[in-house]
Amino acid sequence: MESRQGKENQRVRLTKRLLRESLLSLLGEKPVERITVKELCAAAQLNRSTFYNYYQDVQGLYAEMASELVDALLEYVREMGERSEEILRAMLEHIRDRQEAFALLIYNGAYMDFTCPIQRRVLEGTIRYAQGAGRAMQIPEKQWRYALDYVFMGGDGAICHWVQRGCDLEPAVLAQLLEEMMRASLEAASHLCGAEGGGAGAQDGPG
Repeated sequence: MESRQGKENQRVRLTKRLLRESLLSLLGEKPVERITVKELCAAAQLNRSTFYNYYQDVQGLYAEMASELVDALLEYVREMGERSEEILRAMLEHIRDRQEAFALLIYNGAYMDFTCPIQRRVLEGTIRYAQGAGRAMQIPEKQWRYALDYVFMGGDGAICHWVQRGCDLEPAVLAQLLEEMMRASLEAASHLCGAEGGGAGAQDGPG
């Protein structure tokens, strides 16, 4: 016989699932800042007091869902280890298989913001897991941050457009394109650092 605690946990999971599914549905119609607790609860067929048992506002639920989506992506990438030639393709395949969620939670047009911490985690975390490129190319920390910003803006923009277009390129094709552009950018940064400092400060690269 199922315990009382087990039934409560099951009820919590069901409630959160209904709220999450309803939020995704509403995000297909309007940006998160225009979604009220009242209409979210109406869509989920729950009362507002139930919502406030778990979340302070709609943005809190949105942030939780987006963070979990990115956490799962980066954990998937981390488990692949150092096989850098496979990392980006695998990351894009993971995103493609969850295209709707990424389009609504991460790469929603209203949230296409290069300062957005959620978006930044996608590419910056992947670059660091995939390459350790700053150390390998002996790029000092200050220059590395600029190079990473440049790569992030271009790579994240490309991934955003890809997701919004329904992932119209095969992940392997886009991965190859992004890898070549990233490599060229980082090699240029490494060359400039070597020209300016004669290789000095290589030991100060990002750790």
